[in-house]
Amino acid sequence: MICGEEKIYQLIIRAKKIAIICHANPDGDTLGSGLALYNAIKRTGRSTDVFCADKPGTKLSTLYSAEELRQDIPKERYELAIAVDCSDINLLAGHANILRRARISACVDHHVSNNDYADYTYVERGVAAAAQPVFKLIKHIYASKPIDSDIAGLLYTALVTDSGAFGFSSVTGETMRIAGELLDLGVQGHKIVEYFMQDVTPAVFALKTRVLSKAEFFEGGSIGYIHFNAEDFEETGTSISDTTGIINSIRQVEGVHIAASVTIASGGEYKVSFRTDERADANRIASVFGGGGHARAAGCRIFGSYEEVKEKVLKVCRDYLE
Repeated sequence: MICGEEKIYQLIIRAKKIAIICHANPDGDTLGSGLALYNAIKRTGRSTDVFCADKPGTKLSTLYSAEELRQDIPKERYELAIAVDCSDINLLAGHANILRRARISACVDHHVSNNDYADYTYVERGVAAAAQPVFKLIKHIYASKPIDSDIAGLLYTALVTDSGAFGFSSVTGETMRIAGELLDLGVQGHKIVEYFMQDVTPAVFALKTRVLSKAEFFEGGSIGYIHFNAEDFEETGTSISDTTGIINSIRQVEGVHIAASVTIASGGEYKVSFRTDERADANRIASVFGGGGHARAAGCRIFGSYEEVKEKVLKVCRDYLE
């Protein structure tokens, strides 16, 4: 059932035991928004746990209260379980069972591809980040009190990382007004942008230069393609979580309308990301493989051999290039 923030707020104040669930392979939005909501609810005195199937990468692990993220799957039944920044229940991995077993399930999201899998879904489709609806929900929780600076920092991080430091077309006046409110609460926005969007470790720099040097271009340069294999991670001392944002360097090449990134995961599984300009819809491309996201940024997972996955990815990119 589609609902607004007021309904989710009512569910929260009526529940005593609550689970917040971030999606697997976490990014800054699911963690920033999820941890912000977790801390806001916990401050009301309610018993609250926060889950994520995968441990955050090096930088995201420094987020406020990230050490409280749980990877286990408890057998207990929560009164209320809320998925954050997750368009499909399968993206929660094993923690989907927490949502299924909960007395009431809910979702707070911003993906256009959200398939309304929870009992109650508060979704603002297409806004820059899940942090936007989560911010509105947290303001309900805090009522007339100012939001804590730690929670404000989490929300600002979510906004920054999912909007390309406010550079994506999904950014609106409302996005900037929310960012302004968070800055007024004491958030040091410039430091968050520098840390999460600009600074890279020597290892990540090595990974980036290694992978970009193997970039391929198709259809007269309209499609840019990169891939990450196990050897890339081994040689640079990095992991899948360190690939975040590298695809944007391909999309930024003049003439590239669709950028695709294929990353080896495990057991014949590949994580695939798409970035597009107005000539193509990333969400439509990813949806061919059961994934989704936004018009300019989306992703999916594909099983098969590397050659098969590459062929499928390039074919759908060609099909959807206008």
